[in-house]
Amino acid sequence: MTNHDEVHDLIHRSWETPDGPARIAAVEQVLAQAEALGDPDLLYAAHAAATSGYHQSGEPMKAMMTFARCVADYDADPGRRSQHDEHLLLWQFKHMVSSMTLFPQLQLERTMAVLDDMQRRYQAGGHSMQAVYAYRHDVAAHLGDEEQADHWYRLWDSAPRDALSDCAGCDPSSKAYHLAWRGRDEDAIGLAQDALSGRLTCSEQPHGILTTLLYPYLRTGRLDEARDAHRRAYRMLDDNKAELGRVATHVSFCGATGNAQRGLELIERHLPWLAQAPTPKTEMEFAASAAMVLRLLAEAGQGDLPVRRATGETTVAALGRELRERAVALSLRFDERNGNSYQSTRIADLLDAEPLVAYLPLSVTAARAATVAPVPAVTEPPAELPDVPADLPLDGLLDLVDDLFHAEEQAKGRALTERLLAEHSAGPLTDVQRGRLARLRAVALPDEELQATADAFAEAVDAFARAEDSAREHAARLQWQIAVLQLTGDGELVPAVYEAAEVAVAANTDPRQRRAALVRAAWVAAASGDLDRASSLLDRAEAEPGALPPARHASLLHLRAGVLQAQERLDEAAQRIRAAAALLRGTGHRDQLAHLLRALADLLGRLGDNSGAIAAFEEAAAVAQDPELRRSARANAGFMLVTTERAGEFIDDIVEHVCLMEAEGSPGAAAYTRHRLALALGTTGRFTEAAEVGEEALSWFLAQRDPEHADMVVELRDLLSRTYAQLGEAHVAIGQLDALLELVSGVERLAYRGDVLERAGELLWQVDRDGEAADRFDAAAAAYGQADLALATVHARRRQVMALFHAGRKDDAVALSGQLAELMAVTGVPAEQQPGFAWERAMAGYEAAQVLSNNDEPDHDAALTRIAPSAALFRSIGAFEEAALAELRHGQVLVVSGRNAEGQAQLRRALDALPADHGARRDAAAWLARALDEQGETRQARELRAEHDLPEPE
Repeated sequence: MTNHDEVHDLIHRSWETPDGPARIAAVEQVLAQAEALGDPDLLYAAHAAATSGYHQSGEPMKAMMTFARCVADYDADPGRRSQHDEHLLLWQFKHMVSSMTLFPQLQLERTMAVLDDMQRRYQAGGHSMQAVYAYRHDVAAHLGDEEQADHWYRLWDSAPRDALSDCAGCDPSSKAYHLAWRGRDEDAIGLAQDALSGRLTCSEQPHGILTTLLYPYLRTGRLDEARDAHRRAYRMLDDNKAELGRVATHVSFCGATGNAQRGLELIERHLPWLAQAPTPKTEMEFAASAAMVLRLLAEAGQGDLPVRRATGETTVAALGRELRERAVALSLRFDERNGNSYQSTRIADLLDAEPLVAYLPLSVTAARAATVAPVPAVTEPPAELPDVPADLPLDGLLDLVDDLFHAEEQAKGRALTERLLAEHSAGPLTDVQRGRLARLRAVALPDEELQATADAFAEAVDAFARAEDSAREHAARLQWQIAVLQLTGDGELVPAVYEAAEVAVAANTDPRQRRAALVRAAWVAAASGDLDRASSLLDRAEAEPGALPPARHASLLHLRAGVLQAQERLDEAAQRIRAAAALLRGTGHRDQLAHLLRALADLLGRLGDNSGAIAAFEEAAAVAQDPELRRSARANAGFMLVTTERAGEFIDDIVEHVCLMEAEGSPGAAAYTRHRLALALGTTGRFTEAAEVGEEALSWFLAQRDPEHADMVVELRDLLSRTYAQLGEAHVAIGQLDALLELVSGVERLAYRGDVLERAGELLWQVDRDGEAADRFDAAAAAYGQADLALATVHARRRQVMALFHAGRKDDAVALSGQLAELMAVTGVPAEQQPGFAWERAMAGYEAAQVLSNNDEPDHDAALTRIAPSAALFRSIGAFEEAALAELRHGQVLVVSGRNAEGQAQLRRALDALPADHGARRDAAAWLARALDEQGETRQARELRAEHDLPEPE
């Protein structure tokens, strides 16, 4: 059976457990084990811990039951209870009053009786009535009794605060709520801002007070503050169903700011909480807020949008109707209990509320999306027709078109083509002329008009065949075969293309036409995966006599690079792309050059040449004429720079890319880009925006429920944990790390798992959850050990020692400190890790001295043994300040163990080594003076204290 000390420790741990399911599990374990032991004091402590745990974690009805046990036990023998027990009982009266109004089945008379009992006990104990007035106000506000609420507010606001008053965050938050309810938004904001500017340590803050301010900010036009309050507060509500009421406010805020789609995301996320709502009141608030948002979506024509929930998929319109009925029914139950119509009137107003602002962007991408549309395709200005002799016959004009295209005068060639097709659509023509015009028409058609292109080439083939023009017939037949292949996608047609190419080459004596046929066949071979054939065809094309114009030569090199890349000959592919780009620099073929540079960037990225890839993307953006090509090149450069000092240069480009992906209906691409954007924002210190964008991306990936996205979910949770840590929101960061731990398992990820556990331990340490921190460090050390990471294992164990010590588990800390010393004695690390290992050994000794000396039974001899080598180890790695601090601690232990002469020498060395402005110098001087006093050197001790402005001992 579990013994008394173990249950006592479990009770202590339950108070440290974060609110939510874990805390409920902890207090229920405590209750069961305390009941089993039957110790009345343990049982009282267990019921008190359970009352708090249930209340804070969304089970207020259970809290009422355990509180009733506490009251009965306390009243049965008040003398048995400590002052702390009395204080906690009086504090928890507030929980009971605030909860009882939230259940319509509990009559008001019972609530008022508990309030009266609370007031009697407060008065009997000589406590301020401030908290009593606050909770009398809450009851009046719930009833909608404005006169009584104002009366109790005045008394509450004027009464002196004491130890039973709500905390420095919750009390102003409640007052701000009253002021906003009474139409005094400016006063509410002013009162709350004073509280926000201070240090808030309560688990309900700052998200509680920020949620209270959402509507005052909106109604007073402080839209930036409203957005920031929503961002900051909502993130902290996402893991505890007790916060369902506040979540409801954030849902309605989305509706009030034109963000109904965002509201739908929140509704889907929290529907499971609604199924187990903490109270009927919070159930009503969430149902009404959600119904309002769903109504707005339905009115905007989105009533058929699917909504996922545990019981199966429904629609926006259907769920809106269901939740509206639910909210109304609950409001009527409250009216019946309260004897008025205040709650039903208020809920009706919420259900039919309209937005207070047309649209308030809630993220950096949302702000930009309203102004961004997909980039339209580039339309070139009509080219001037070339100078054409008036008497030039049609055959001469057709020859001129061929010459213009070969000379890469594309715009003029297209202009003359357009004219010839318009002028000679009918009338007497030779078969050759018909064939040439049909071929021009095929080339001029848009890429997507595959059937018309194939028909035009077929017409050309027939015309050339009638004219017995073999060279042109077979060249056109090859183009027709390729057009049919593109139209049908039938791979069985590929051999016919190769055969047509060979016939065209054999039938033609013009090197230009032969080369064109070979390149077309090579393109088909490359696209079909026949790389050897593609290479052979390109070799033959390059062997044809005659120089190629720059753009055609660059295209051939680009195709060759594609074949080499598919063969994993990346260096050779990059050489061909570089050669092609060199041909086009300084020409008018700027977009073709930009495409080549983007291809080069992709290749260099695969080769690990990130700086070269970035340079290629940036050059592509600089030369491109097509706005979309220019934009995407800059965005790609930005993607590669998101974790560098240049990240800020590209944030706008990445934001625009997100918005365009959304506008084009590519939410997946937008989500991936949001990940890169969050990295860039974090790199530039814009952590609030990084968190918002990262959450948007994570929400999309989680909604897909696709195992293929698992790695991205891991990356995003890792990013968010670091971002929230930077924002000082340790509890949220810990939540992300806990979720991350569920995703990282397997031997190959042991090192990363250890890192995640260690980071969680450090965050828990920061917020004084030292017992939990010790558990995380323990698990981290185990993971590191399994991964054979000796230095990381030692570090995690050292951190575990101090976490145990500060959690009050000093015996465990002493034992583990000894085990750590044994571990370090047999640990070997590579040469490059020796400085880090020396640091760990020195710090372990330094901390062991503290652990061993600050116990009920201090072991000064062991402490001195452990601290002795620390200063020398620190100096061996150049950590001279730390060495001086180690000497200070060494001297302190010597003095308290009665070895004053040795302590004097150590402390003198420490004092001399510490910089003149170091804060520890006064401490070192005080200890040195003590050592001198103990040896009868009082004059020197007084002089030292005077020199360092230290008081004389009493």
